[in-house]
Parts: sequence; C-alpha cells; structure tokens
Amino acid sequence: MSPIADTPHVHLPERTQVEISDPADADEFLEDLYGVKLRLSRRHASRGEGLLLTHARTDVGAFAIDEIYSAGYVEASPDPLNKVVVLWPTSGEVRGECDGLTGEAQAGDIALVSQPHLPHHSHAQDVCLTSVLLDQSLVAGVATGLPSSQAPLPVRFSSFQPIDAAAARVWKDTVSFVKHTMLADDAVATPLVLGHASRMLAAVTLSTFPNTATTGPRPYDRTDAKPVLLRRAMEFMDANATNDIGLADIAEAVHATPRAVQYAFRRHLELTPLQYLRRLRLHYAHQELLASDRMHSTVTDIAARWGFAHTGRFAVLYRQTYGQSPHATLRG
Repeated sequence: MSPIADTPHVHLPERTQVEISDPADADEFLEDLYGVKLRLSRRHASRGEGLLLTHARTDVGAFAIDEIYSAGYVEASPDPLNKVVVLWPTSGEVRGECDGLTGEAQAGDIALVSQPHLPHHSHAQDVCLTSVLLDQSLVAGVATGLPSSQAPLPVRFSSFQPIDAAAARVWKDTVSFVKHTMLADDAVATPLVLGHASRMLAAVTLSTFPNTATTGPRPYDRTDAKPVLLRRAMEFMDANATNDIGLADIAEAVHATPRAVQYAFRRHLELTPLQYLRRLRLHYAHQELLASDRMHSTVTDIAARWGFAHTGRFAVLYRQTYGQSPHATLRG
C-alpha cells in the first residue's frame, strides 16, 4: 500500500546565508526570498554604513527557520505570504497590524504579525530575530486531523499574542529543540524526523496562539472503535513504518475519522495511535541493531532512520524497553 502524505513535501535541509550592505540589494533579496511584493521602506539605512541585513535560512519545504538581523528602522506592507509566520526577537522590536489585530514583540517575546492569507503592515527597529515560517496547509491539517490537501483554508488566528507566558516558553523550547537537535546534523534529518518536526512546530503554534482552526468532536467519532478498525490501522502502520505518516494518513487508510482511530487505540490498547507507531519503530530499530555491526553502522544513524532524532532520548527509551543500551545491542 502506498503511503498518503499528510505533511507537505519535506526535503533535506537547504541552508543559505547572506550579508548585505546596500538597501536596494537587501530589498531585492527579501522579495525574491519570500516571493511576494514587500513594499519596504527604510530610515537610517544609507549606503556605506555597514551591514544592513544578515539572513540565514534553513528550509525543509514544509517549514523554514530564518535568523535575521535588520539594521535601522524598516516598514513593510507585504502581499499575503500564505504562511503562518511567528517572530521571536532577541534584540530590537517588531510590530504588525492585520485584520484588526496587532502583534508586537521585544527581546524574548514571540508574536504573529499577520493572518496567512491577508496583507499586513509591519515595522521593526534594529531587530535580531528568529522567524518560523509554516506551510498553512500543514497547520490546517494538524489543527483538523485531516490530510493537508483536504484541510480547510485559511487558518485564522484570533490573537497575535501567546495565550500566556507558559505557552510562549513551550513554543520557544520546541523551536530550539528543532533547530539544535533535529536540524543540526543532516545525518539525523531523515524524512521521518523532518515530518515529525513539521507537525510538532504546527501543533505548538496552534496551542500557543488562539485560533479558529481546531475542530470539536463529532457524534460519529466513537462509532468506529471496533477491533477490525484497530487491526486495519495497525496493518497500515506496519506497512508504512518507514514512511512519514501521521494520524490523518492512518484515519484515511481505514476510512474512519481521526478521533475514531484515537478512540479505538485508547480503548483496546490504552495507547494513542502515534504512541503505538513510536513503539513499532522502536521495535524495528531494535531489529536493525541486532542485525548490524558497529563497523558499518552507528546507533545515531539507525535511530534517525526510524524517526528518533535525539540519540540520548532514544537510548533511554530503548533501555526502558529492552533492558540494555542500544550500543550494547549493536556491539552484539
């Protein structure tokens, strides 16, 4: 059975970095990068005053993370970006208005400044920030539990500020984990890891910023919780353990709602579907460790191949399950 991708296309990380001193060159670069008319205007940014813009991007398709420094005062009135964009300044400040909402952030804060499908106006002053750009179909799919190609658009946020400080901390911790663990080493950035990172970033953004994209339970979500549904779901997951699948894929494969699948797993196995999939992949990683030798394989490579980006956490889970470290298993 061929897999159904519920995450927009992911690819190996593509990294770019530029440093620009000329205002016209900076504006041209940014418009080419974002693919829309930005309508930029600057103050205190005359030619010859040093670096005006530094920009580093890691792009995996479904999402991108930008590290940006912009000198002076900049205003922008872009066309719709068709991305969910969260800004996290480490210095300076940024503010934006869109659709009657305002988002603003200073050092250590996070904020949205636009609805994905609408134009907005923003301005920044001597800002150094991290920008996380998410495909809005990815966010809609995670919000509704539907395949991304079927999830209704647009995603609309009802506030551009986090729901509280604790949610903001979780968002920043998640982004830091993705940057420094899941994207730091291309050997770890397998399709399974990148797909998981994409959904994780979408989920934490939805839980951090109030929105209207999430759906409530429906009456028929509990009617399909039968052993036959569970068996079909488990067979699909086993056949696609090496593919980047999520809850929406599993539900579509067994012709049930995502919540019906969740209910079936909780009722009969006391697990979520994704917890079961994680155990299944751990089992296959165990089998590969048993069949490999340390001259040609490493624990890190095998763990990443089965979707475990953090070798230390994989080792803890592995020891809890099999009673020894994965390194001991690999040594035979």
